[in-house]
Amino acid sequence: LIALGDMPHPATRKQAANLPQAKYLIDLLGGLEDKTKRNLSADEERLLKDALYQLRMRYLAKAGKQS
Repeated sequence: LIALGDMPHPATRKQAANLPQAKYLIDLLGGLEDKTKRNLSADEERLLKDALYQLRMRYLAKAGKQS
C-alpha cells in the first residue's frame, strides 16, 4: 500500500506512488503464494489470495491512470 501511494511512508510521512516497487512487491507475494501451496491453512490461503487480488487491482488502477 505504501508503494502504491495509498498510505504514507512511516519514516517520511509522505505519500508517493512507486509503481515499479509496488509491482516487484506484488510479484514477490505471488511467488510466496506459489511456494507455500498446500502448506497453508484454508484461512491463510484465502487471506493471501484476497490480499494479492486487492493489491493487483489497485496496481492496475494506478498504472492505468499513469498511461
